[in-house]
Amino acid sequence: MHSLDTPTAAEAMAPRHRVALAGCMFLITASFGFLQPFVPLFWEASGLTRAEIGLVGGFGSGVALLVQPFLGKLSDRLDARRPVMMLAAIASGLAYFAYQWAVNPWMFFVLTAIGVNGTLYLNAAGCVIIGRIAGPRSGGAVYAAYRVWGSVGYIVVALLSGWLISGVYASAGDMSRSALVPVFRWGPAIFGAIALLCTVIPDRRVQKPHNAHAGGEASSGPSVGASRRVLRPFLISFFLYQFALYGASAYLSLFMKSLGATPMWITGTFAAGVVCEVLVMMRIGRISDRIGRKPVLAVAFVLMPLRLLCYIPATGPLWVLMVQLLHGLNFGIMGAVAVAYVNDVANDRDRGAAQASLASAGGLAVAIGPAVCGLIAQRHGIGAMFGTMALVGAAGAVLFLARVPESNPVDRLRRLSPRG
Repeated sequence: MHSLDTPTAAEAMAPRHRVALAGCMFLITASFGFLQPFVPLFWEASGLTRAEIGLVGGFGSGVALLVQPFLGKLSDRLDARRPVMMLAAIASGLAYFAYQWAVNPWMFFVLTAIGVNGTLYLNAAGCVIIGRIAGPRSGGAVYAAYRVWGSVGYIVVALLSGWLISGVYASAGDMSRSALVPVFRWGPAIFGAIALLCTVIPDRRVQKPHNAHAGGEASSGPSVGASRRVLRPFLISFFLYQFALYGASAYLSLFMKSLGATPMWITGTFAAGVVCEVLVMMRIGRISDRIGRKPVLAVAFVLMPLRLLCYIPATGPLWVLMVQLLHGLNFGIMGAVAVAYVNDVANDRDRGAAQASLASAGGLAVAIGPAVCGLIAQRHGIGAMFGTMALVGAAGAVLFLARVPESNPVDRLRRLSPRG
């Protein structure tokens, strides 16, 4: 695993700040270790249909389209993220804790909207903080070095959640509502720990130049207009990617349940994918710093539709687990390098808004994707849903390859140099 002592990070932070930031990233992503496998199962155990499951998940993510840009601009204006991160963590924790008492779709609508917005902001704000620490030349490596701790957290929490259900509170095959409640009794404590860590993580402010000709990172990067022109095709292709992958993934635990999987099989499958994600993420940031963001991202874009097609002929949980190992080349790349891409094309002063745009594109995809997938799965089956989403993902890959330029500043400097 990469050391956190990359030159830029070591110069910017004291050791306690590095540990606090790594711990915060560990916990933010760890929260998905109980949310991703068990939220759809809990909705189904509470009596929601597949179509209602898609609408509930979509509504929560759709609200993010209104809230996330506001939070991004607010934190840019204040030039501070820790206070908003603390509030977001507390709100998310309380929302998911209250799942225990939700009994109808409307209650899940409200609680999910609060929880999803909190987790989205925590991710986006963490990206901004790391982007400011890293600077443009080593952004991929530094972000991946911190983000990999989040993947470790996901594995730990996913396996603990499966053990909690299968080994402590219920029998191995029991996925009733009462059996799943303990996950939402104990899991939200993670958000309380995030709120505490937010009191000590670094939150570097923009350094204003002493005169109009002063350089430095605060004034580096393209103009706002140039950033938007570069970002637009990337955000559209990213939207299609997220729409396909996370629309289909919202039903993966239900698909595994239909194949006879137990809670430990389900959480073990998600954890296995994240183990591969860790292995990829340990190296991919430095690789993208060296050869450019686009070639690395292209692997994730092209592979994802093929992965969705491979789920269709599954005959049991083991088949799904083997396909899920490809997650390492999907989120292992996209989770680190997409953030670095956005940091590359944004200035310090608009980086919060740029990351909020990335979060909003993902939020829109996750809002519409599960709802559309729920309707397809309800009417035509989960196999047809995977096939349809593979076509959507293929469209995103074509757009990315054809229209999205390279963003890595090292690559741009190499091409502009006399020797290049």
